[in-house]
Amino acid sequence: YRATTGTTKENNQYPHTVYRQWFGNPLARLNLDATPNERLKISLGFEGNVFLSTFDPDYLTEKSSNGGLPIIPQFMDWRLHQAQGIFSFLNYNWVTLDMAIGLMPYKYNPEVRNLGEFMFRSGTYPLYLTTEFNFPMARLSGIRAGLAFHTDKFDISVDEFILTERQNPPLNDVSIASIASVNILKLVEIGVGLNFARVIPVNNELTTPKRAFYLENGDTAYYSFQGTKIMGRMTVDPFGKIRGKNAGTILNDFLGENGGKLYGEVLVSGTKNYPANATGRALDFNSAINKFGYENIAERMPWMVGINIPFWKILDVCAFEIEKFPAPYPNDYYQAQYNAVLPIPTWIPEMHESGDTTYDSTLYTENAKKYFYWSLYVKKQIVSNLSLIGQISRDHMRWKCNLGNSANYDTEEILAKPHQWAWRIGFLYNF
Repeated sequence: YRATTGTTKENNQYPHTVYRQWFGNPLARLNLDATPNERLKISLGFEGNVFLSTFDPDYLTEKSSNGGLPIIPQFMDWRLHQAQGIFSFLNYNWVTLDMAIGLMPYKYNPEVRNLGEFMFRSGTYPLYLTTEFNFPMARLSGIRAGLAFHTDKFDISVDEFILTERQNPPLNDVSIASIASVNILKLVEIGVGLNFARVIPVNNELTTPKRAFYLENGDTAYYSFQGTKIMGRMTVDPFGKIRGKNAGTILNDFLGENGGKLYGEVLVSGTKNYPANATGRALDFNSAINKFGYENIAERMPWMVGINIPFWKILDVCAFEIEKFPAPYPNDYYQAQYNAVLPIPTWIPEMHESGDTTYDSTLYTENAKKYFYWSLYVKKQIVSNLSLIGQISRDHMRWKCNLGNSANYDTEEILAKPHQWAWRIGFLYNF
């Protein structure tokens, strides 16, 4: 893990690992909704958070971050959570049609609690995945048009998107995406998605930079942030026909709203293969070559499965999920976001293989083959408006501590090694 290096026994064995550190993340969100008329809804939301940690003074960032200075222990920021207008063209029991424009939180897999929701929470080239505690969705910027049909036997929905990239550079590139789902007899739900990522670049020299090149049949070609993503998901509810009926019976109390549902998701992140550039130089210095390339589509296909475990009325939600992240390089977007903005994996010797460490460059390759990510998420409403949330997981969370440079959090996931895990507990109060 790139962010810190310490002097403890564990850090001598794993020199880039944060061990047994407490952190807190108070977060406040204010949503304001207005309905000027029956067809128009305007939603505006602000979010502020504070990152608190117990880092010791000997935890220093490496030269790749801010020159080996101590990690700044507290960090505060605020941002827009949403800013969208939603116009309803049709709103009947059997059909709805609406359109939204602006910054919008969006979730297409209703069962996912932590892992999954791949299509909008991933990079294409290179593949990386992100997660956020108790926020299993993405914030999209652009236009969404949604059409849904409802019958006694089928529920069908289709969402069409024109999106502009506002989080990861190159900024403002336009993507066109579609997501569709069908629920059959409340027993099986199938969803598919297609995302033409950055199909319209604002500046093609940034989206397909000449500094990230490879040789193919003796000719020079270039890696690109552009790519096509394909998503598929399925939810099976073996109790769908009886769920909610005869309320108060033992079986319905045991199942609750979600208990017993099985779900899964898979993503193809980029349909085009690129060869590795293991001998040449992708930059004008020799520390950022793409020695992996994008040669095997199976290495760009993360997948997950989950189950909502029935827990009587003791818990409102109990979801266990496992995920395979197959990429043979770090789940890190530093190279793609900050260091010259190149569509190649973060694999810089100065970052990962400094002379005084025993870092093994085959670590991520072997981990991708052998190990899984996992998550156990629980939620319980204690009293009206107050809920308790717990999570034990090895997921893709990043630190939000201030590293003293343009990146106010490290771009590599915290739990980078297979034996690492974290537990989190939170209280959620709504009013």
